[in-house]
Amino acid sequence: MTKKKTPQKQGSPLIKNVKKNLKGWTKKAKKTNFISSLADKKNILIPIITFLIPVLFFMLAGNSKSAQAILGVFNKKNILSFEEAQSFTKGFITTEVLPDQEIEIADIKDLGSVYSFEITIPNQGEFISYVTKDGHFVFPSGYDTEEFRNQVSSGEISLNDSGPKEMPKSDRPQVQLFLMSFCPYGNQAEEIMMPVVDLLGEVADIVPRYIVSRAGSSYSSLHGEQELNQDVRELCVYKYQPEKFWDFLKEVNANCSYENADTCWTGPARTVGIDIGKISQCEKEEFSNLLDQEIALTEQHDVSGSPTLLINNTLYRGNRTAEDFKQAICSAFNNPPEECSVILGDEAEAAQGGC
Repeated sequence: MTKKKTPQKQGSPLIKNVKKNLKGWTKKAKKTNFISSLADKKNILIPIITFLIPVLFFMLAGNSKSAQAILGVFNKKNILSFEEAQSFTKGFITTEVLPDQEIEIADIKDLGSVYSFEITIPNQGEFISYVTKDGHFVFPSGYDTEEFRNQVSSGEISLNDSGPKEMPKSDRPQVQLFLMSFCPYGNQAEEIMMPVVDLLGEVADIVPRYIVSRAGSSYSSLHGEQELNQDVRELCVYKYQPEKFWDFLKEVNANCSYENADTCWTGPARTVGIDIGKISQCEKEEFSNLLDQEIALTEQHDVSGSPTLLINNTLYRGNRTAEDFKQAICSAFNNPPEECSVILGDEAEAAQGGC
């Protein structure tokens, strides 16, 4: 997925408020850094220091609270208040991530080094996201590490373990790649997996899975309704024309986005020979059944991020290259086939992000 920036609307009160806050934080930072400005004025620096040393000595010796109050200026950090964090985060997301979406930010909580907040996105649902207290970073999701930390503490997992985890072996490995149709990192993983499918597709089951959510009778996908519909169409293509699936993905990734998928997908479908009528019928008649199956699988395997790769139901933690994917799958064979001796290039490792 390639996120498209929407030109900022002039006169938007929200964006003006964010800019005002940013400007204010910048001014505060400049005020706390007055020593560097004095350093350029050598003619007055020495007498000022000569005067300040005994004063500060007196204060430190006789009134520690006053000393802390003055010295605190030098250590002051640009920490956003709850209100500033809410305004800034909403402005950033509606400008850079989800332009023109009427999102809501609520339930901000102080978690120590970051704020958590609840974001409500129309037609998608509610999500928990995070922002650092200085506003430098916004995280769309977070991983709870408590279980992992407990496993480390109990010795079940060693942080000194090197290399990828050994995969359980089988005669025909079951490979599941969990995705969102317009997650950029998921699209990247799809492209990486394509030569692996070409090589091992006859000897291993390499299956796409889709990460969606459900609230009551409504379904949602992270990047909006059109992504959800595309998830279903891709499931339909895999079900009825699996031999066309990966070529279809390649064309969709190159030509469509979460903003136009409902009208764009037919072009890639025609290019690779997809039966558009059959897929449209599947989308209409099998929508809920297909999504319910995907939700059950993501819940069964506790998958929430795109991309996630499972090999024989074991999480793959290695690098994202075609050769690394191939080696991991080949390690899961009881008797590796001759295809495993083929080297799939030496391309650079892909970025390790996710949605």
